[in-house]
Amino acid sequence: MIILKILIVSKNIVNITMFFSFYSIITIGDFMGKLIIISGPSGVGKGTIINKLKKIYQDNNKNLYVSVSYTTREKRKNEREGIDYYFISLEEFVKKINENGLLEYNQYGTGKYYGTPKDKIFDYLDNGYDVILEIDVNGFIKVREQGIDFTSIFIAPPSINDLEERLRTRNTETEEVINKRLLEARRELASMNLYDNIIYNENDRIDDTVDSVLKVINEKKYVK
Repeated sequence: MIILKILIVSKNIVNITMFFSFYSIITIGDFMGKLIIISGPSGVGKGTIINKLKKIYQDNNKNLYVSVSYTTREKRKNEREGIDYYFISLEEFVKKINENGLLEYNQYGTGKYYGTPKDKIFDYLDNGYDVILEIDVNGFIKVREQGIDFTSIFIAPPSINDLEERLRTRNTETEEVINKRLLEARRELASMNLYDNIIYNENDRIDDTVDSVLKVINEKKYVK
């Protein structure tokens, strides 16, 4: 009887193992979403591209989550909690770093931190959502170092002169800020060959750019 019981337990263990292995195959192949990193200099059109992607996903009844970052800076007028950012204190941010709760993070300006929530990203992926991370080159490098499976897209302007014209046309920033953004853009453009895909956002051809981004996403099978 004792031997019989051991055999039954062993058999059950095997069956359970096979069940979970089969379940994992189905989950990875059919249910997990795709992680897409999109980077590019300020003014290149990333926000417009992502908004158009959201509309396309919605129109086709497909699930898309655009990551919302934590930040320690003050909330600006018309910004919405949980939609534009999650606004938290520096103490809360440091706690999330110590608890390994951030996929990546960076400091900008004087003591202003931004970071990507790790749990939300993987929760959405596990539930079949494609997830877009709009992060800079530094964030991209940090995610890549973690060995996570994703596809990366760098949105580039036709030229630095075109980018400067777009920044000035917005008429929302001072000369000092524009020059700072152009300096940062040159640094980012120097790293764009690190990305899986480079897509040039030509002037007045935003829909073509969105089509190119969709093609890249659709060619990506799933997150491992």
